[in-house]
Amino acid sequence: MPEVSVIVPIYNCEEYLKECLDSILSQSFEDFELILVDDGSPDRCGMIVDEYASADARIKAIHTENRGQSAARNRGLDEAKGKYVYISDSDDILSPNLLETVLNRFEPEIEMVAFCFDMIPKNITPDKSLVTVLSVDRKVKLSSDEERYEFLTGPFRRKAIRWEVWNRIYRRDIIEKWNIRFPDDRRLYPEDMYFNYCYVAHISNILMIPDVLYTYRLREGSVSDNLKKNLMIITSNLLAEFLYEHYKSSEDCSYLSEHYLPIYYLLHKGAIRRLRRYHWKLRIGFKDARTILAENVVDYMAFRDKMVKAYGDPTVIDSYRKDNGRILQLVDRLYTEEVLEFPRTKGHILLRRMLLDISELVFREKI
Repeated sequence: MPEVSVIVPIYNCEEYLKECLDSILSQSFEDFELILVDDGSPDRCGMIVDEYASADARIKAIHTENRGQSAARNRGLDEAKGKYVYISDSDDILSPNLLETVLNRFEPEIEMVAFCFDMIPKNITPDKSLVTVLSVDRKVKLSSDEERYEFLTGPFRRKAIRWEVWNRIYRRDIIEKWNIRFPDDRRLYPEDMYFNYCYVAHISNILMIPDVLYTYRLREGSVSDNLKKNLMIITSNLLAEFLYEHYKSSEDCSYLSEHYLPIYYLLHKGAIRRLRRYHWKLRIGFKDARTILAENVVDYMAFRDKMVKAYGDPTVIDSYRKDNGRILQLVDRLYTEEVLEFPRTKGHILLRRMLLDISELVFREKI
């Protein structure tokens, strides 16, 4: 049995695929299986996969009809035999010591090791929220469901560990025990966030290391590039509902399911912020913004009711207070109140509108 299963879903990336595969096969740690899942790619990716598989016995080539990245990753998980699992994108680059460095940091109690990454092209100013930077090792111990809840509503959401799958290695026994898989990314995005929110809910010990071991390629036309251009309101709503179902069906997640509303609120925060930017950029009215929301959530009245109830939760208030950029956090809260028509007195409504008008003038150029 190989020590680690490396899974690569592949679609329409022939320009970058060989560089990615060569970086995997050049690893200083060699006890791995490489599962390449060609997701019905229309270019030469399928031929490249077969070429590499014929040259290295560690490679397993799988060809499927196109069903999306999540389905390809799940097929790889179904085939995996390793003690650990690592999932790479097909257009990125692994440092030659990635597997060796991370696997050597797994102590018996550690259930996930996350690491830092770089990005290309390097001639752009990277979004500070995208590039993770640590100066020293950071261990996170989650001894109870309550502590996992605090972590998921706090440091996890505030980018201390991020939510992608390619900058961490998992234990396969945990994935299989709790049947953790990726949801259909054609409906729900980000599917990585769902996977990690599920995984973290079942573990107690996380190690984050400062080593930069992965290079993320930011390119036009990628899955994340296309979806990030959209508001993602409907996908945020589905993400929240899917995640709640997982917590509700897992016997060790009772606290998470019982105290789910703040998580629900925080998962929607990004979508509300994108709506606010869209609102300002196109000069639309609040009525139109509410129409956009109503058209992009599964059940608008239930959505609004949950958001209103969660709004005053101490966890939500505390999370906003701890975030950087507190003025913008306040603007987001005011906008959420207004667009969802939170109950307030007439005086509060007028004050809220005035503050939002001022905020638009101040922050419009930053959107």
